[in-house]
Parts: sequence; C-alpha cells; structure tokens
Amino acid sequence: MLRYAIRRILLAVPLLFGLSVLSFGYVRLIPGDPITAMLGVNSNPTVVAQLRERFGLDRPLLNQYGDWLTGMVHGDLGVSFRSQMPISTIIVDRIPATLQLAGAALLVTLLIAIPAGVAAGMRPGSRLDSMITSATLFGLAVPAFFLGTLLMLLLALKLRLVPSQGYVPFADDPAQSLRLTLLPALTLGLAISPYLARLTRSAVVEVAQEPFVPFARAKGLAQRKISIGYVLRNALPSLVAALGLTIASLIAGSIVVEALFNWPGMGRLVVGAVTERDYAMVQALVLIYGALFIVVNLAGELAQGLLDPRVRLS
Repeated sequence: MLRYAIRRILLAVPLLFGLSVLSFGYVRLIPGDPITAMLGVNSNPTVVAQLRERFGLDRPLLNQYGDWLTGMVHGDLGVSFRSQMPISTIIVDRIPATLQLAGAALLVTLLIAIPAGVAAGMRPGSRLDSMITSATLFGLAVPAFFLGTLLMLLLALKLRLVPSQGYVPFADDPAQSLRLTLLPALTLGLAISPYLARLTRSAVVEVAQEPFVPFARAKGLAQRKISIGYVLRNALPSLVAALGLTIASLIAGSIVVEALFNWPGMGRLVVGAVTERDYAMVQALVLIYGALFIVVNLAGELAQGLLDPRVRLS
C-alpha cells in the first residue's frame, strides 16, 4: 500500500504540472484585458501600463508562466489583480464557508443515497428498484442550477420556510447558520445523491450475489439485519471508494451552488475571478481544486485498500 501511495503521489506531479499549463493558457484566452477590466475602459493609459508592469503582464508569456510556477512551488500563490491582496489570505478566509456547505451537503447525500441504493440493490428488478433507478436518472438529468432555483422559489419565496441567501459562521450563531445552510446544502446534496445512490446499488447487487446472503436468509435472519449486517458491511470498501468520487463531485458542484446562493466560499471566488479576469486568482484556484481532486480520490482508494484485502493485494 505504501509503494502504491508513493507511486500515485509521484504520478500526481505531472498531472498538476499539466493542469498548471492548462489553467495558465485558459485564462489568457478569456476575452479582454484584466487591467482594463479592473480600472474601466476610460482609464489612464499610463496607469494601465504601470499596473501591467507591476503584475508582470508586459513580459513574454513564457516568463510569466515561469515566474508564477516558481512562486507556486515555493508556496506563493501570488497577488489578486482585483483586490491586490495575497491570494493565500483571500482563500483562507473563504475555506470555512466552503467546508460548512460541503459538510452539510455530504450529510444530505449520505442520508438520501445510501438507503436508496441499499433498498434498490436488495431487490433488483423489483418495482422499488425501477422507481429508485428512474428517480436517479431524472436527478442526473437535472442541473444543480435549475434544481437550486426551483428549491429557492418553493422553500424560500413561496413557503418562506428558510432564507433564500445569506451566510453566518456557525460559531457566531449556530441556529441561524444552520437555517442559512439548509437550502444550498439541500440543493448540492440532492444534485450529488443520484451518483452515490447508483454506485451504492451496484455495490449492493454485487455483494448480494455472494453465497453467504442466501445462507443468512435460510437461517431466518430478518431482512434488515441481512441488509445492514451482511450486505452493507461487505459493500463498505466499494462505498468508501465511491465516497471519494462523491466528495470530488461536491467540490465541483459547490462552484455552481455557491454562485447561485451568493455563498461566500471558494466556489463563488472562482466565478468572480473568471468574470473579473483575475488571472492569478483563477490559476491558483484551478490548481488548488485539481490538487483536492487528486488527494480525495487517493484517500478513497487507500481507504478501500485498508478495508478490503483483495484490493490491497492487487
């Protein structure tokens, strides 16, 4: 397992390097000039030239990339064009909001997807299985932005059960923080649940075909005990690996949800940086999100190997 982990970490290095090249090239393809976008079209040309020199935008692209990559290797994420503050400081301020949303959305996902996947997988081909499978297919087809808009119109504007937007740190006011977190977390959790429900169903169907399941039924054990104590427990390694993919999907989906609900996290920071042509911020965030995807998937695979000797041996 240790050699596998080291090999995967070494493999992540060229992946991150390629991602850095793509992110650097992508932001240069965004129409418009970042300094003009920051100061306005009627800005003083002298001031524009000074700022372009300050941020190194007057240098050749290869030199710009080399300077940025060198800074990243040394832990310097650069300075935001827009706020002219260190990017690391801005990101650290946004992390708690994203973690709060992601944690709540993960809880919603687990409460919906695991029971649905187990129920469908224990009765493959049944009416319940068909209903859950159809529901997950429908859920996969509905974009998170559209789902969030519907929930906002229904729960916040029509029924007035929860606020439509806003953020309060949990430490400041736990009750209000939970009320404000509910709607975006429900949106993100419902959007991701179909993925995990289908993966859970596949894992349960596979385990339910093992000989010990009919043997447990022959012993007269209750269906609930068989589902939880035998099938779900033996499907746990596959579910742990699927959980890594689920968390990665939560990270990606949070960008859309945070923008929709005006949630002050890293996802909203990504959208703002792209629209404001903040080159340095976009490059840093793309690389951070890429690193998070790699770490989460690696953690899921290693956890699966620790739980399942067959995976560990392979």
